Amino acid sequence: MVNRFSLAIVLAVTVGVGLTSGCATKKYVRQRIDERAAPLENRTGELEETSRRNSADIQRLGSEVTDARGRADRAQESATAAQNTANDAVSRADTATRRVGELNEKVENLDAFTLQRTLAVTFRVSRWQLDETATAALDDLANQLRGKKGYVLEIQGFTDATGSDQRNRDLSERRARAVYQYLAERHEIPLHRMNLLGLGEGKPVAENTTREGRAQNRRVEVRLFVTPITDVGGPAAS
Repeated sequence: MVNRFSLAIVLAVTVGVGLTSGCATKKYVRQRIDERAAPLENRTGELEETSRRNSADIQRLGSEVTDARGRADRAQESATAAQNTANDAVSRADTATRRVGELNEKVENLDAFTLQRTLAVTFRVSRWQLDETATAALDDLANQLRGKKGYVLEIQGFTDATGSDQRNRDLSERRARAVYQYLAERHEIPLHRMNLLGLGEGKPVAENTTREGRAQNRRVEVRLFVTPITDVGGPAAS
């Protein structure tokens, strides 16, 4: 009986010790795991924070690159526009220089030309369209000049004294241009042989106080200048 009791006590003590040892072992293992895991968790947090900052930096840099490209594109567009403007200015300057040269050449050659004849065509009040009488007279002149060289036409437009100065100047220029275009388009008179000018109510050939006088003043004069060797028929200028 005593032996059985003693054996039970021994077993109980052994089991208790084993249980106590097992609990101590698990606690130790958890403690060791916690000790190793804590630095890893901290490191993982640091890496996540670094990754977040890097992503933000990448986004910011991408935005800055996009803005820089936009500014570069706008600067290129401005430079291109400035270059085009400069090219246009150079082209206009070249054209002006060429025209001045042509004008100087014409002026230098004026002494070689003499007035051969003057043709006058008249217009209705406030009108600049050519009527049949005017076109017939211009046709006759153009036929005389066909195939000829060494001549120039000075086309001067005029009005009567009614209306403002600016209106009369504009109207006289329209009348001169109507004659200019008719000779160029209908008879192919070279443009470099014609010069036009609107003189408004200046140089009247009759009194503006009468209806007949105003009718004579509403006119375009086509003045034919020729060189001595040019053979152009028609009466000489008075």
